[in-house]
Amino acid sequence: MTYQAARLPGGRRGFRYGPAALVLVAAATLTACGSGSSGSAAGGAQAGGTLTVAAPSAPSSLDPAVGQPSDETYSDLAYDPLIVEASNGAYQPGLAVSWSYGPNNESFSMKLRSGVRFSDGTALTAAAVKTWIGFEMQAGNGGSSYLPTLTSVDVTGPLTLTLKFSSPSPDLEKVFGQILALGMIGSPNAVKAGTLATKTDGAGEYLLDTAATVAGATYTYVPNPYYWDKSAVHWSKVVVKVISSPTAALQALQTGEVQVAMDQPVTSLSAAQSSGIKDVDPLTLLLGLDILDRDGKTSKPLASVQVRQALNYAIDRSALAKVVGSGYGTAITQMAAPGWDSYDSALDQAYPYNPAKAKQLLAAAGYPNGFTLSVASVDAVGQNLLAQALEGQLAQVGITLKLDITTSDSAYIQAVSSGSYAAATLSFGELPAAFDYLYLYGPSALYNPFKTTDSQLTTLDGELDAASSSAEPAIASQMQNVLVSQAWFVPVVATPLVVLYSSQVTGVNATAERNVAYLTEIKPAS
Repeated sequence: MTYQAARLPGGRRGFRYGPAALVLVAAATLTACGSGSSGSAAGGAQAGGTLTVAAPSAPSSLDPAVGQPSDETYSDLAYDPLIVEASNGAYQPGLAVSWSYGPNNESFSMKLRSGVRFSDGTALTAAAVKTWIGFEMQAGNGGSSYLPTLTSVDVTGPLTLTLKFSSPSPDLEKVFGQILALGMIGSPNAVKAGTLATKTDGAGEYLLDTAATVAGATYTYVPNPYYWDKSAVHWSKVVVKVISSPTAALQALQTGEVQVAMDQPVTSLSAAQSSGIKDVDPLTLLLGLDILDRDGKTSKPLASVQVRQALNYAIDRSALAKVVGSGYGTAITQMAAPGWDSYDSALDQAYPYNPAKAKQLLAAAGYPNGFTLSVASVDAVGQNLLAQALEGQLAQVGITLKLDITTSDSAYIQAVSSGSYAAATLSFGELPAAFDYLYLYGPSALYNPFKTTDSQLTTLDGELDAASSSAEPAIASQMQNVLVSQAWFVPVVATPLVVLYSSQVTGVNATAERNVAYLTEIKPAS
């Protein structure tokens, strides 16, 4: 289903937490100072005035250990990450100024920035980070999903610490960056007090002004008086308004009521562009068909790679990209888009539309008259539309889909994991390949309920976990090649999640390499 921004049904961001949330985006469709008073503005903030932002939904929680990144529009303003993922995909110092892996990626050491304080005035220390990681590891929070083999957090100095793991743990820059967000550190005082669900207490540029906030409607942020880098505070106030209607969000942009509209559907692009509204729309969400029963336990034909390949040849991806992607989709034949670490351009034409070849493969596998395939789907982020389109196209080669489309996310997750369906529609956001294996197709993955294994993938995953960051893409690409040749999936279309903005602002930096825009990077245009 939405990592970089995975996204949840309804257009909400979401990787958190655990495989279910991850996959649904892992689907597309994100108190300070005790009293909640605004405090004094950080230096240089007044020049920007007020930034007003439209968001499609209210946060489930302001606690970054619970709602991030599903609610990142709200929490990113108040929490800096340990490691910053720049818009070009490079990792840069954040609250941590340096970091390194130990042998075989089984340990990870960080040195923290000195002079940093939370918005309650307490200092950021290695002990505070250890407290936060412990909080993240509690049931229902994010740490157990992304640090499953963590054995200890050792404080080695006032500003230094080392994490130790029982097995190789790669991609920790991503884990402690903005996207997976375990590095969005909250004050230990707030953790102890249990106040983070409704108040902010981070080391970020802003803090929530509770007196000017109406839960579920309007969230007001003012500069954190203790923020360590005053030059990065671009606004004297940031107001996030919940505007669930895309039409209303666009109208608010056109009238100047807001300057930015986060996480808008591609259906808004044409009207926005024609009215002079700017946009960023990197490919964020992959949609396709997941062949759940790859061993043919409930649907014998699927045990044949020829049958699985026939499914891929039977799909007119270009036509479906126009429909499912509202004219802005891109046809795909692999479970990755340009800019993702496992993307391989050589696979772009792996399965050209060829229904005649599909029929030949079916006949060669012993199914000249096709077969019936049970498919679970959900009325969210275009999955239901995709299911109906696939039904029509696969019927042309004799494959009959027996669709079960639910309106409930939880019912969909249960259906996928039950082992009762041979296939399921899928929406999935960007994750590093190591996490793709864990959540999407490895033997313990939610989207592999029959626990199918492949010796090549197992070997490559072990190499990937222990590899340096520079070696990861080549290994990830090999894994993608195995998935495509074995046809474990029928990838169909990559679609964007859109951020719209007016010419009054700049720094809306969603890109192919990091497909999320962050409010803290947005500045006045002049």
